[in-house]
Amino acid sequence: MSNINLLPWREGLRAGQQKQFMVWLGGASLVTLAVMLVVNLWVHQQIARQQERNQVLQTETARLDLILGEIRHIKEQRAQLMERMLLIDSFQQRRNFSVRLFNQLPELVPPGVYLNSVNVTHNQIDVVGKAEAYTRVANMIRRIEGSGWLTEPRISSIFASDAEPVALSQFSMLFRVSETTAGAM
Repeated sequence: MSNINLLPWREGLRAGQQKQFMVWLGGASLVTLAVMLVVNLWVHQQIARQQERNQVLQTETARLDLILGEIRHIKEQRAQLMERMLLIDSFQQRRNFSVRLFNQLPELVPPGVYLNSVNVTHNQIDVVGKAEAYTRVANMIRRIEGSGWLTEPRISSIFASDAEPVALSQFSMLFRVSETTAGAM
């Protein structure tokens, strides 16, 4: 038995194992390559989906920017309209001012006071007239202060007149329309 040569059998076994290793190596390489291709395909699909989402977001963002621009334009138009409405309202209230003034003037002017002129400049009213006595002018000042919409009555001048048959005092008076009613006018 000492003459048995096991070398060719071992070489054949080794060649078979090497062949089997190469087959396994080739199979593992193919499986790895297939897995890499599948993962690569999956990653490209995910990238494509994300790009589609990004495109949708960009489209919606552009659409919303247009809507915001329209809203800004509408707000500007609204502000302009509000200004016009306030101006028209102030004109409407101002139109009623002279009617209100001339309706309440007989209540403000006591008997014995006669007005020669009434001048209105913005929120200031200048009255020139004649009175039988100084107390009647003082009574008119109290009535103006109590009216609620007229304020700050001041006598600019008052002096006795030498005119006959009845001696009347001439006076000049200024008063203002209160800011709260001027804004409402």
